[in-house]
Amino acid sequence: MRKITLLILPLLFSCIIANAQYWVLPNVNAGNNPNNLNNDAEEPLAAISGWTSIIGSNVSTPTWSANQTIPFTFQFNSTTETQFKVSSTGVLTFDVATVLAAPGMTNSALPSASIPDKSVVIWGGFQSSGANDNVITKLFGTAPNRQLWIQFNSCTTPLATTSFSYWSIVLEETSNKIYIVDQRTYDGNQGTGNVAVTAGLQINSTSAISVTGSPALASATIATAANDPSDNSYYAFIPGTQPANDLFLSDLTPYDGAGNSYFIAPGSANLGATVTNYGSANVTSFMFYYNDGIGTQSMSVTGLNLAPFATHTFQVTPAVNVPQNGHIAITAWVDLTGDNLHTNDTMGTGVTGVSFFPTHNVTFEEGTGTWCGWCPRGAVYMDSIANAKSDVVVIAVHNSTSDPMQVPTYDAGVSALVGGYPSILVDRKVVDDPSAAFDEYTARKSDFGFADLTMTNTFSGLNVTSVVSAHFAADLNNANIRLAFVPTEDDVRGTSSGYDQHNYYSSASQNIPLNGAGHVWQSEANPVPAAKMKFDHVARDIQGSFNGFPNTFPTAITAGSTQSYTFNYTVPSTSNITKMKMAALLIDANSGMILNGIQKRIVPLGYENINNDNSLTINLFPNPATNYISVLGLNNNETASFTITNSIGQVVAEQLVSTLQNIDISKLNTGNYIITVKTANAVSTKKFTKM
Repeated sequence: MRKITLLILPLLFSCIIANAQYWVLPNVNAGNNPNNLNNDAEEPLAAISGWTSIIGSNVSTPTWSANQTIPFTFQFNSTTETQFKVSSTGVLTFDVATVLAAPGMTNSALPSASIPDKSVVIWGGFQSSGANDNVITKLFGTAPNRQLWIQFNSCTTPLATTSFSYWSIVLEETSNKIYIVDQRTYDGNQGTGNVAVTAGLQINSTSAISVTGSPALASATIATAANDPSDNSYYAFIPGTQPANDLFLSDLTPYDGAGNSYFIAPGSANLGATVTNYGSANVTSFMFYYNDGIGTQSMSVTGLNLAPFATHTFQVTPAVNVPQNGHIAITAWVDLTGDNLHTNDTMGTGVTGVSFFPTHNVTFEEGTGTWCGWCPRGAVYMDSIANAKSDVVVIAVHNSTSDPMQVPTYDAGVSALVGGYPSILVDRKVVDDPSAAFDEYTARKSDFGFADLTMTNTFSGLNVTSVVSAHFAADLNNANIRLAFVPTEDDVRGTSSGYDQHNYYSSASQNIPLNGAGHVWQSEANPVPAAKMKFDHVARDIQGSFNGFPNTFPTAITAGSTQSYTFNYTVPSTSNITKMKMAALLIDANSGMILNGIQKRIVPLGYENINNDNSLTINLFPNPATNYISVLGLNNNETASFTITNSIGQVVAEQLVSTLQNIDISKLNTGNYIITVKTANAVSTKKFTKM
């Protein structure tokens, strides 16, 4: 379970008027949607299924939708309502006969004369005015506990031309609760602004309830790129009066399956718990219990003065006994005198006994593209993390057919998970901005790696064999653990316009300072011409599909066992094998998460002889060779010409101008040859043998 952080407010509402029979429960940074019924991706309508548009795109003038029917019995302020309509500017009203025009983008505090009676309001931060914008609905759950979601989908904000926002209004069956859900806001990737909305209920012209912060309530998701509920916040409008006594067990750590939920067995596991006071009376003491499947333990928590909506975090005693390898399911609950609402008293988690802690390498998959003007930021931070840390796997996955480095299968897998470019997938558990790479490394490094990975790469010409062995630390049953193999290449260059790197940091564009990855980007042009660009960590392929080779390992794996897998790959003649690495990703195909990874050079260091002056000392690799031979030692892959002569001085191959990497010698006869390489400044010769 994800941690729920509740906003501690000195005042619960910015406006509470008598006769409004609701109270508001803020769930800021909840990390989930209310009651977890909706786990759909937060993407434009074309990318998701089951939703119905009630206001389409390109709505330049605020407008009301047609009347919509509520698919279950629902009460607003103790009155049954059967229909509603929605404005393109974030207002839902049950007063479908209102003569008021749809509110404009300029919001104000509630109550407002611009808002009809009986309305739910997320007003002022967006409008359905762009090509991808829609107001959409979908029904989730089963009777009698369904939710009707009305989502303002990818709606345009005033922050930037490329900005968008996702907020939803949710009507819940039986409970008659109303939720306002803050799902996703993107500010054009500049991080310089936020939406400002009025969020609340307007009962009538004199009675309203607003979330504190209105009419300038900011989105809590502005700094994230997550397209799932993992970063969501929501505000619950609950009918009736806040109870005097209601204690919520809001967090229990470690979370089952999280990196810190594994413990060496035999041993013990420490639990942490957080409670939140949902009641109107202060809490001074309560009882905490947990059951580990063997027995129930209890502790008394005293000496408190916990105000309404305040939280208290504590360490649980006694610790959980972990006698052997394997999973232990834990159920915990709290007991407060006078608390008669027991639906939020209980929470479950689990811990797992293991035989050792594997070395965990953190995998960064960067969504990038030469078309993307903000992607130099990704290049800078990926270069930084790769140079600073030895226990990382770094892969740049290029997007779009306009980018000549695109690998379509890999691009499709990454683009389905990221919300914008550049973004990073961190072990496919987190989506974030590349600027957060070091923070994400710190957060994920301690995750349990499941197995120690070793890799051996051998090569014959351009044919590579990778053997990966996984020494597992935990028992796995009904598992679907796979390996995917990703060859990457550094120092990739090209001459076509597709290799021009668009650069919004340029003084000719947004004029923002950014240094790294070999450039002072503010001083570069927009785009940076291909002649000045080199690209590192470039994914050249992904073998085994995005989620790895099926049946890589058995479905039942015993702790302490070692499983191996062999992979064969042929390096394309257009790539430079000496600049390449092989990455192996250990993937849980059931969850899609990367459990561990390893990345090693295909050709060991020492084969390259890079010159830093105008002299030309070349090496050939491999030598002897069969089909291809690489010329090593050119300055930055400079343009050169070559001539190959046989043992009696005959010219058997030549190319006047070539960026020398891999030279095709497959048509030469077996024997000894001399290659002469010329650049603008120097010439060098070298012998080689064709096998």
